Amino acid sequence: MSKFLILTTVAFCISFSSFAQTRKSGCSTIESGMSEKIPNMHKNVSDTTKGRGLADNYFLWTQGSTVKVKFLSGSRALRTKMFNYAKEWEKYANLKFQMVESGNADIRVFIGSGNGHNSYIGTVARNIDARDETMNLDSADIANDFVFMKGVVLHEFGHAIGLLHEHSSPISGINWNKEKLYKAYEEQQGWDKEMVDFQVFRTYNTSYTNGSKYDPKSIMHYPIYPEETLDGYSVGWNNILSNGDIDIVKALYPMKGKRLNEVTRVEVQNFKTVLLESNVKKGGISLFPTFDLKSVGKTGRVKMVFTFLDAMFKFPLLDEDGIYQENGTVATVRVVLVPTNKVIKYNQNNKKDFEFFLPLDQIPTYALEENILVEFKVVVETKEGEMKSMYQSQPLQFKYAKK
Repeated sequence: MSKFLILTTVAFCISFSSFAQTRKSGCSTIESGMSEKIPNMHKNVSDTTKGRGLADNYFLWTQGSTVKVKFLSGSRALRTKMFNYAKEWEKYANLKFQMVESGNADIRVFIGSGNGHNSYIGTVARNIDARDETMNLDSADIANDFVFMKGVVLHEFGHAIGLLHEHSSPISGINWNKEKLYKAYEEQQGWDKEMVDFQVFRTYNTSYTNGSKYDPKSIMHYPIYPEETLDGYSVGWNNILSNGDIDIVKALYPMKGKRLNEVTRVEVQNFKTVLLESNVKKGGISLFPTFDLKSVGKTGRVKMVFTFLDAMFKFPLLDEDGIYQENGTVATVRVVLVPTNKVIKYNQNNKKDFEFFLPLDQIPTYALEENILVEFKVVVETKEGEMKSMYQSQPLQFKYAKK
């Protein structure tokens, strides 16, 4: 039994097998920016469109984008075959894949044995270190089976353009054999009941469906064997795009006009430096980050956060009074209203026009005596209260010097 491990915060997938030893492995994803568990929702949903599927609209590429793809391994013949499979999405989505041999690439594919099939979700790949892969394709699992290989490549590149697993639709109605799966996961993965509930049985909220019907033929659906459900329901390996898959990418990446369900999306560009200064007059610390903020979605509020960590142990500094904090960590926050299709420049040309401030009494004395460690992130909050991470910097270290 292959399962799709759905976790939060980083966006990639791992595969494994259990019930059937001959069964090929599937894909699992960890979607970036979902910092809280999403409750199961089993409500009736009226269909506003036909046959569309699940996607994370916050991590879609801009319409008309050319997405650069670089293969980090594999023979030239295999790389070409896989790339040509992936390009089938171009027939229906207003996107172009360009294979590059060197330099920067948006999607970086590693072909290897035993790594499973996995991909980051959509534009999350942009925040991954340029030296790391953003997609894995398991050569041992797909060798000499070109039909299955095509299905795997289409599935993983579906994730790479923002699509999610169809089995997690809140209207799928899958009647899982939970007791059997609890036992299987405990024996083979060491997971307790709570972990299985969250990783396997949870569903997305309805906004992710884009007003869709449940589509068991979707390339994004993983297989379900009869013994995994109480009513014998099953789904085979889907190796071609369904009509629903085609509908969703046409709606999310239309050749003309506006995309379906546009949301507030931004890109942090040219993040260069952060100036940290002691502000005696205010009794605290001022931070001035230098970067550009490009709005690529609709007008909306964007939260920018500096969180503070223990420089020695890299642990978050715990907040004690609930004033300057983010999720219980000492932090300074600013919220800005970002208009659509605009680039906003902050603290450029030695100007200090965008300040973050934190009082000294919010930082433990011992932390001030060490180096100060901060992380900068940009997030968008959804209507359901989920926090979507648009950008997160590497930890930045400073030496505090009182003026």
